[in-house]
Amino acid sequence: MAIFSIFFVHGSAFGTWSSLIPNIKARLSISDSQFGWSLFMIVVGSLLAMLASRSLIARFGSRQVLRVSTPLLLTTIVLATFTHVPSLFALVLLVLGLAGNSMDVAMNAQAVEAERSSDKALMSSFHAMWSLGGLTGAVLGGLLVKNAGSSFGALIAALSLSMIFAANQGKLLAAGPRQGVTTVRPFSAKWLLIVVGLLAGVCMSTDAAVRDWSPLYLTGNFALDLGYSGLGYGAFASSMAICRLAGDRVRTSVGEKQLLAISASLAIIGLAIVAFANIATIALSGFVLLGIGVANIFPTLLSMAGRRGDASGIVVVFATGYAIALPAAPSFGTLAEATSLANIYLLLAVMFALAGAVSIHIASRF
Repeated sequence: MAIFSIFFVHGSAFGTWSSLIPNIKARLSISDSQFGWSLFMIVVGSLLAMLASRSLIARFGSRQVLRVSTPLLLTTIVLATFTHVPSLFALVLLVLGLAGNSMDVAMNAQAVEAERSSDKALMSSFHAMWSLGGLTGAVLGGLLVKNAGSSFGALIAALSLSMIFAANQGKLLAAGPRQGVTTVRPFSAKWLLIVVGLLAGVCMSTDAAVRDWSPLYLTGNFALDLGYSGLGYGAFASSMAICRLAGDRVRTSVGEKQLLAISASLAIIGLAIVAFANIATIALSGFVLLGIGVANIFPTLLSMAGRRGDASGIVVVFATGYAIALPAAPSFGTLAEATSLANIYLLLAVMFALAGAVSIHIASRF
């Protein structure tokens, strides 16, 4: 239950962040391209955290990493609402990426250890709680922004999530994944992790595109009120949460290869619906289908990596994923400014088709 709560806090923090984006961008008065480069700093921070995460977890344990990264993440989300200078905003987002990814790797290390200890599939259930947190943060964050303003609303959300974290952090596992569980992996095995990491990167990029750009897409293209700016991410996160609740049972019954194939296909269809929607309700239905498709891809990939033994399998998949997400972040803003926001989702559909086909082909080798 403690690990469930950490996944909820992380998801809710980024759901809250999504609801804050339209107000923050309007206050900074910058273009889509400039905003895309600012968001790029989240990915840079995440990549920097990735380089150190395995060593930090090995030295201090995942619980201690969570005790530092969680308060830092919640603090930077609040600070982002007070920044009025683009360069300072970019610096805050760098720290947000550092804290967010450190927390991400550490909580997944906890989840892998719990899954290994119980000898049953649990990863999708943990990620279901993350999606539920994303939904909660997006919906309640939007209401807080509308009724209390972005800064005060973010502060209320951060304090609430801090209390949840404080109540549960002492019950987390004392260490991350065990070291020395497996023999030295051959070079080919590491390449298998890198290949599935490509699909993980598309999932990361999709989550970022929905979280960071769907508020602007819905309020700009469909003239939704700012109070409803988080609906796209909320629809995406809620459908993910529901499907992840059954994900472990589905993965056990149909197998990982079939699950990845079905999920990638649904994600591509959902992205196409979002891109070609002419009214908000159709776009929201596309976000729902996209959430269904993406729901169990990332947890399945992490379980596959976790079977390799220690935190290194997770880190390889995450690192490869962020290598994909790194150029994607600024390219979304550039693409939106040169063409339209809808084309962000068409680009993601192509990425899913390519990375999904390769990952499905090698899934049986895990």
